[in-house]
Amino acid sequence: MRVAVLTNGPGELWGWARPVIAELRQRGHSVSLWLLPCQFASGYERTAASTLGVDKLEGPSGPLWTWRALGQEKTDCVLQLGGDLAFGRRIAAYSGAPLICYAYGWKKGMEHAKVFTAYPNMAAAIDSALGRPTAQAVGDLVKDALALERGTLKWGETGLEKASARLLLFPGSRPSIRRMTLGWLMEFLRNLKGLAPEIRVGTLFPPFVPENEFSAWSEAGLHPLKAEAGTAMKSADYALTQPGTNTLELMHCGLPALVAAPLDFLKVAPAGGLAGYLFGVPALGPAFKEWKIRKSLERYSGFVAWPNRIAGRMVLEEAVGDVKPKGVAVRVASALKDREKLARVRAELLTLSGVHGAALRLCDAVDQGQAPAP
Repeated sequence: MRVAVLTNGPGELWGWARPVIAELRQRGHSVSLWLLPCQFASGYERTAASTLGVDKLEGPSGPLWTWRALGQEKTDCVLQLGGDLAFGRRIAAYSGAPLICYAYGWKKGMEHAKVFTAYPNMAAAIDSALGRPTAQAVGDLVKDALALERGTLKWGETGLEKASARLLLFPGSRPSIRRMTLGWLMEFLRNLKGLAPEIRVGTLFPPFVPENEFSAWSEAGLHPLKAEAGTAMKSADYALTQPGTNTLELMHCGLPALVAAPLDFLKVAPAGGLAGYLFGVPALGPAFKEWKIRKSLERYSGFVAWPNRIAGRMVLEEAVGDVKPKGVAVRVASALKDREKLARVRAELLTLSGVHGAALRLCDAVDQGQAPAP
């Protein structure tokens, strides 16, 4: 069978498409991987995608080129893992092929697709938005992606001597965020050393970031780690991270963390849709974006970390808005001293993690045209 896999950002490519492509290849299918236009892209998606062994790799390119090319591609099945469903509908219509979509929440166009998601509460939310029972929960693909990783990591080999606690830091997947994160984490580390000098830190970069970025982080004492996510997380005691797919990886690895979204970071984070274009207007755009963010934070009462959204309660600690390095250092140092709470959070995360085998069940649906029971 010819299967066209459509994906977009770094989390979707590495956390969703990677395990699905591995399963499709094992079943002998021909896989065409399309990297869709994405304002959240890191710039290294094609480099990472080239390691996945697909039969054909397209993109990322502009929306018009992608739209035209998808209207000339023949396939037997379309599997969309992220991005605007208009692209999936385009290739499916031209090929007369079924469109299968995997997502964590509702998006426009789902009424034209067979919809799968990770957890029952996500399925219920999608069904509510569509007004009918549609979505089927098959498990989290991110859990399957972590199962592909077989590496080991000894922190002593990274120049980090044995310590009472090991703290894992995340710099972000996009260059603009990493540039801001470097100075912020340097200040955080200075404050942390004053509170708990015995804590050792390592900074985990996404797998497709070039190593020539590492030198500045090494000089800052932030110890960049070249390791797979699951390997590094399972060897750490605590993490300081930003919102995103990595909070799901933390859940599946059972690693307690503080998820921080400082206002300064939110200002440089990309936005989708019309808002993204408005925020890019010279002079007025950035001011409008900051106003919009502050207004959103004033009325925000939900969660930014995926485990918290899945559980409907605070499992991972969060810090959103006017967040400063000194205050975060105090919270991290305090968290690492409470061993009983760390053990409790670790157990709760692993309970939330759910079943393994989402990629297998999703590919069964590709083969059979229906969803097998999880």
